[in-house]
Amino acid sequence: MTDAGLAFLCGTDLDACDPSGLAAFYDSSPVLRHRYQKVADWTGVDAERLLGRGRDRAGARERALIGRLALATAMLGIHDVLAVHKIRPGVLGGLGIGTMVASALAGALPREALIRTLADEAATEGPDRAGAIALAFLPAGEDPEWYRGAVHGGVRFGGALGRDTSGTYRVVLLTGDGEALTRLAAEAPEGAVRISEGNRVTVHSPLGGAAHARMRRVVAGLPFTAPAVPLCSALEAKTLRTADEVGELFLRNVVQPAELGALTAEMQAHGTRLGLVLGPSLPRNLLRFPFPVVHVESPADIAQAISAILEFGVELSPAGHSVPHWV
Repeated sequence: MTDAGLAFLCGTDLDACDPSGLAAFYDSSPVLRHRYQKVADWTGVDAERLLGRGRDRAGARERALIGRLALATAMLGIHDVLAVHKIRPGVLGGLGIGTMVASALAGALPREALIRTLADEAATEGPDRAGAIALAFLPAGEDPEWYRGAVHGGVRFGGALGRDTSGTYRVVLLTGDGEALTRLAAEAPEGAVRISEGNRVTVHSPLGGAAHARMRRVVAGLPFTAPAVPLCSALEAKTLRTADEVGELFLRNVVQPAELGALTAEMQAHGTRLGLVLGPSLPRNLLRFPFPVVHVESPADIAQAISAILEFGVELSPAGHSVPHWV
């Protein structure tokens, strides 16, 4: 495998968003404003709503639509800002919506096709009942009684995110019916289950059979190509090399649990020495990674990213991996 050096990680909607950071980025960066305007042109959702302003006045379906578009737009735009600083990934990968964004950043799917897919309710809506995702914190080495029974009654295991930074807890992703997750949170110790409110997009959910069938029809019409940058899967320790493999990842991403450890292990096998988490897509200071990680979701984070790149010996080279992005 190549010595990638720098990995870009794209997460999913885990209520990690601090809107002030993105707002400051938007105000200070013409590059980011360009990306938000392109998404607005493609979807009719303007920058104000993509930045979260007035979203609380929207209905549940509109909030879900804006939420997934906002997260994808932030990750795409921050990638472009980093490219201006000649910071380009040697390897890419993601979870949930981030899987789809990482595929576009790797050049395997045009950005407009990605955004229009995320805007397509028929492709991305979860169960008819209000779907949700949650993080659960389990004692290392055991499944407590309240969790062992959780797979009954509308809650499903959505993925293993690894240990928290202290090593005390295993962090797992739960998906499914919102009412069932709410009951589970009430049964669990306080703070052990954190629900991401209003998330109706089906990702990594064994309950997403109907969404899987809808996504199959959408994927059949998407213009996938082979990734131009190594693209790692969060479903197993694998690097995707063909257009067909990327299309299959979109399908499996709907219903198959994620394994963050598999994703980061594959990135590490590519020689990753530093990871940058794009946008508010994974909670800060929560998860343990096998390599240093810097979250980039505000203008101040650019300086921290550059400092880390220098500290860990990652070269900034304009001749490195590059995918056209001004579209």
